[in-house]
Amino acid sequence: MKAIFNKVIVGAVLVSALALVFSSTAFAHVTIKPGEVLTAGFQTFTVSVPNEKEISTVSVKVLIPSDVNYVTPTQKSGWEIIKETEGTGDEAVVKSITWQGGTITDGLRDEFTFSAQAPNKNTELQWKAYQTYADGTVVSWDKAEDGGHGEGDSNSGPFSVTKVISDASEGLASTAADKAAADANKNANTALYVAIAGLFLGFIGIFLATRKK
Repeated sequence: MKAIFNKVIVGAVLVSALALVFSSTAFAHVTIKPGEVLTAGFQTFTVSVPNEKEISTVSVKVLIPSDVNYVTPTQKSGWEIIKETEGTGDEAVVKSITWQGGTITDGLRDEFTFSAQAPNKNTELQWKAYQTYADGTVVSWDKAEDGGHGEGDSNSGPFSVTKVISDASEGLASTAADKAAADANKNANTALYVAIAGLFLGFIGIFLATRKK
């Protein structure tokens, strides 16, 4: 009986560790930072792209919100940059930026940057991105945060959000609140996974102990 109990404890610890690893990797996705900028200000935005598959990432496309102006991508060695625009001359508006021709291999990440002017009013920029792998698979980072990855769907995930504010002090409180809410949600999910795993292993232990008797 004692040997079975010890095995159950060891199993529970292993499952807990796996649950923690899973919870930390499941949130890795294409992000655009910073999460907060001032109205009408010029800002350098950073696109962070992790590779979550065993094959290379070969292309990243970011859609530019309609009220973002003067978009200028930063030259990046090894990558071709394509700007999709609408209109001509001074009236031309950048609709999307695509980086292609390079590679991000398994287990690594890379960053791409561009400068732009934020809107002149308080708003929220939703950055939708599309990550293409060498086999043609496209992962769409264009879902609302509460949607996350669809059930059984590893080819979609949440988009990044940048808040545009007129006063930096306004954003400090909201940023802290958002972070606290996100951390609480993540911790709650992890605790739930661990609890379910513990219950499952507990039932197995009871079954084995009863069977042995």
